[in-house]
Amino acid sequence: MEKRILDELEPKIVWDVFEDITKIPHPSKKEGKICHWIKEWAKKYNVSMKKDEIGNILLTEEATPGCEEYPTLVLQAHMDMVCQKSSETKIDFDNDPLKIKIVDDYVTAEGTTLGADNGIGMAYGMAAVISKDINHGSLEVVLTVDEETGLTGAFEMQKGFFSGKYLLNLDSETLGEITISSAGGGDTHYGLPVNREEKKGWKAIRVSVDGLKGGHSGMDIHLPRLNAIKVVITGILHLKNKMDLLVSSINGGSVHNAIPREVVCDLSVPKEKRDEAVKVLEEWKMKTLSEEQNEQGMRIAISKIDETNTLTKEQSNSICSLLHEIPHGPISFSKEIEGLVQTSNNLAVVKSSEDKIDIFLSSRSSINDELEELREKLKILGEKYGADVTQEEAYPGWKPDLDSPFLALVKSSYEEILKKEVSLKAIHAGLECGLLLRLDPELQVVSIGPEIKDVHTPNELVYIKSVETVWNVVRKIIENMGALG
Repeated sequence: MEKRILDELEPKIVWDVFEDITKIPHPSKKEGKICHWIKEWAKKYNVSMKKDEIGNILLTEEATPGCEEYPTLVLQAHMDMVCQKSSETKIDFDNDPLKIKIVDDYVTAEGTTLGADNGIGMAYGMAAVISKDINHGSLEVVLTVDEETGLTGAFEMQKGFFSGKYLLNLDSETLGEITISSAGGGDTHYGLPVNREEKKGWKAIRVSVDGLKGGHSGMDIHLPRLNAIKVVITGILHLKNKMDLLVSSINGGSVHNAIPREVVCDLSVPKEKRDEAVKVLEEWKMKTLSEEQNEQGMRIAISKIDETNTLTKEQSNSICSLLHEIPHGPISFSKEIEGLVQTSNNLAVVKSSEDKIDIFLSSRSSINDELEELREKLKILGEKYGADVTQEEAYPGWKPDLDSPFLALVKSSYEEILKKEVSLKAIHAGLECGLLLRLDPELQVVSIGPEIKDVHTPNELVYIKSVETVWNVVRKIIENMGALG
């Protein structure tokens, strides 16, 4: 029998489901394997299941005797995970299971994201419909696809897919907090056509940056964390001020909703200048490492490499200037909620191919007008440098409803378990709640979750005790739903 890593943890019913989830590959846009597993799981436990055309899943469980008059509760999570790994980790996210482990009071994975965002949320919902010791009204568990790279499942969901009027989103990441509002957002893609040429008498250099903390492009965007793409461009521009150079390629970041942790840039300089260029870059490297106190794991490598085709001088200048001008980080802060980022932009990914350089940006804001203003500025910026600009449809923010009876019930239930007051929080990250509210304006929505740290990075971990605490809160909410009847 295969060894179970989390067998001794409580609540066993939740951890069993979560461990099974970590064995099934489920990257964003590739949820086919996890959908098939859920289908087989539902058969095993005699749980009713349906799936819509885009791939969203609905699990339903009838009320237990005596609770038939309770209003239906919807438990909602997403199936996909952000796949990030350390540079030394070997894994095929499309086919390999995660290597999970227990470290002190946490569950984490070896060299990769853990997928507690949102695997733990899935586990809560699935555990709720098979638990034999919870008295409950009708339960609906909504599991969406592709939340992390476009909220596709929530965008494409049709009205009537679920029927409940009270929805508990399970995608929050802080114990003792109830999320009541989140930002909207939208992505921007630049495609820059390029021409390559062989430069006789030029020699190539590679500049790489890795070991940065990275993080969630919403929750962590305000923290003093560096963007690897911005770091390398600073070094390239430093060298460019001292001599001619041509860019060959630049590749950094991996997904739109993570702050880039790694980047590699290949460039060329005149043959007689290469030793001097390496020296200039080494001096920049030492100065950068000595001055940066918040990224102690940062590594910068400068190396001579074989000759490579380069971009033209005009295109080299354009790509450097564009990457320099793209804003990264907070752009404005809320005037109502201290410390809350209102609008931000993440310079997320740059990829070089033979005939094109692609750049991907992720913008967020709790103010729709500010979001559209930022996206228009990004469109104008890209067009200034000759990029083909594509902008996906923005998803809406989620406005708080402080008078919601469901919020009052969740808060009282949470405090009954936690034995102290819980806080209400607006977050800069994007949740599916705003899109789900478009399906039914009468829907009452709140979001909770256990303590998860370093989300969207290979250091992601979930605090074990918090998983049990939030499970007890979920149970209490389910049992108290009769108060809303």
